Amino acid sequence: MNSAVVAECVLLALILALVYAAFYALFGHPSSREGRKRKQETRNGFRLAGGILLGFVLMGSLVACAGIAFGGAGSARVSRPLAGLIAVAALLLIGLMMRWWAKYFAGWIAWGIVNSLVMASSGHLLNNPGIPVSRPVALTMAGLCAIAVFACRRFTASYKLNAGDKLALVAWVLAFTWAANAQRSGIVAMSVGSLALMLAWWSDRKKTHRHSHSAVQRHEPESQRL
Repeated sequence: MNSAVVAECVLLALILALVYAAFYALFGHPSSREGRKRKQETRNGFRLAGGILLGFVLMGSLVACAGIAFGGAGSARVSRPLAGLIAVAALLLIGLMMRWWAKYFAGWIAWGIVNSLVMASSGHLLNNPGIPVSRPVALTMAGLCAIAVFACRRFTASYKLNAGDKLALVAWVLAFTWAANAQRSGIVAMSVGSLALMLAWWSDRKKTHRHSHSAVQRHEPESQRL
């Protein structure tokens, strides 16, 4: 049997399995507790996968349309004003969904560390040996991504984003867009984004320490204060 036919059969089987899982998550009525739990896990999996795909679409639209709107002439299909509107709309949606994607943000940036280290090892762009990449630049990008991961690891599901965190995340997204469209100043752009995240982390840490110190003083016995 032809290898292409085998690959197509496997792909078709995967598609049918995903369609079945989707119908089960939407219309299934399991009677057992394990079945209901499995249905909820399936639904959560589709929700997560959909969110990841939407995130790629929004970030891709922001980067591509910002490059068209501010970096040069419009393409054959999208004019510069329309590209600017799409970029602004993508940025607004990213900001509105921030509470959902912030808890996954550190893991997403961690892939940037892996990609940068691979490029530093190979000396060229990922999946494109024809475009060389400076190894010091790739290692610097890996370090900046590591700083961002350190600053964002506190964004758990139970963590409530404050105004400083939201501003820092938006700054990083804009810095990433800048770096993707202006590779010569990519290090500067990513440095600005990582610095914004570190400042937000430092501010939150300082505020938490101050509140903890105040709580200790309130519960401190009167004799110890004297």
